[in-house]
Amino acid sequence: MGWLTATVTDEALDATADPTRAARRHRFLAQARPALDRVFRLAGLLLGNGTEAEDAVQDGLVSAWQRFDDLREADRFGPWLDRIVVNGCRDRLRRRGTVRFIPLAADLDPADRDPFAAFLERDALLGSVDRLTADERIVVVLRFWADLTLDEIADRLGWPLGTVKSRLHRALGRLREMHDRETRDRETRDAREARR
Repeated sequence: MGWLTATVTDEALDATADPTRAARRHRFLAQARPALDRVFRLAGLLLGNGTEAEDAVQDGLVSAWQRFDDLREADRFGPWLDRIVVNGCRDRLRRRGTVRFIPLAADLDPADRDPFAAFLERDALLGSVDRLTADERIVVVLRFWADLTLDEIADRLGWPLGTVKSRLHRALGRLREMHDRETRDRETRDAREARR
């Protein structure tokens, strides 16, 4: 994760120039470093791509650094950073509808190189999550993979609790429908093959 540390330790954050700036940098790094792995995994699960997750986390760290003085409660840094990164991921997920991504051939971009792509391929539920809307996907990942309560999700996203509940309910219903449809399709294929 050296690339993440480099994001917050470049010459723009040079501690030798100003003691006040050095103290701010030290406070920021003390808060950010322990959160890096968690927000990277969160971004990776939301976006399904390690490279894109790295970009989202870097963008989130830059944004957090720029707005660090606005954070009133230092003990809220983790949820605050989560919110910044999740909002960045939401923007990226929404842009996917307007930007066409062309997957590379497997020999050029093997799935085992990207840990999130490999994980998503192995996890049946997460494989279906990419068919949800951005907001539904975010709520499902925060609830079941980040293991946050509904209140914590509402807090991190700045949404009313009712909105979180309704999006989670709708997402789980859609996932159930997809699973049922895939099960019926598989049973139909198996029945056809058995008759042959």
